[in-house]
Amino acid sequence: MATSTLADGRQVTVFEDDAAMSKELVAAVTAAAKENIAAKGCFSLCIPAGSVVSALKALSPEAVDWSKVSVFFTGERLGVNKSYEAALTAFCTNCEITNVYAPLLRPLFAGGAGLPEWAVKEAAGAYTALLKSHPAIDNSGPVPSFDMLLLGVGEDGHCGSLHPQSAHIKAAGDGTITFGIAKEGKNQIAISMDVMNASKKVILAATGAKKGDALRRALSGDFEKHNLPSGLVKCQKTLWYADKASMGDYKV
Repeated sequence: MATSTLADGRQVTVFEDDAAMSKELVAAVTAAAKENIAAKGCFSLCIPAGSVVSALKALSPEAVDWSKVSVFFTGERLGVNKSYEAALTAFCTNCEITNVYAPLLRPLFAGGAGLPEWAVKEAAGAYTALLKSHPAIDNSGPVPSFDMLLLGVGEDGHCGSLHPQSAHIKAAGDGTITFGIAKEGKNQIAISMDVMNASKKVILAATGAKKGDALRRALSGDFEKHNLPSGLVKCQKTLWYADKASMGDYKV
């Protein structure tokens, strides 16, 4: 494991493999939870789905007072709640975390199929209201600030539910908190880049050779503004976790 610091303050840690990265991810979440609970009595964690969350299955139920931890989501399929279920399976049930906040739909729309656009926007508005009022989240600034945000990085450089050249990534800087994205067969909510960058600590994880191009462009800044969402993530403390396969021969 080797760590370098870029000129803009972002840190890059390169691990031998995915297993080593997962171990460090568990350690980082555990340490952040302990630190924040000691300092303010609670800890807010925002997570995606996928391999990043799967890595958290190794979190120890005894390591932290998990009753003081609140879990939120970077994005969620409305009515399907894939991210929510993944979090329960990976670590929330084992650690007995009950403060896990999936977006809500009216009972009429349970299942999420055939949602009207207004229902998607309503769910996003409700999640925005939750983030702006939850006591575990710092709302002293213009947008909610999580204690820790975890992000996976896609082959195209997307992160959370923000994709290249989308209207949602082009809205960065306008103060939006949560987007409601209405699409046939895939209705979802997504937190904005503004919220990502307001977080106190962000870890972006990129593993495998297929992520190499996105990783290189994000770290070097070699991309047009709206073409690589993960490259726009720059908060108080931004950490990139990579493995040797994703780094390839790229040097920071």
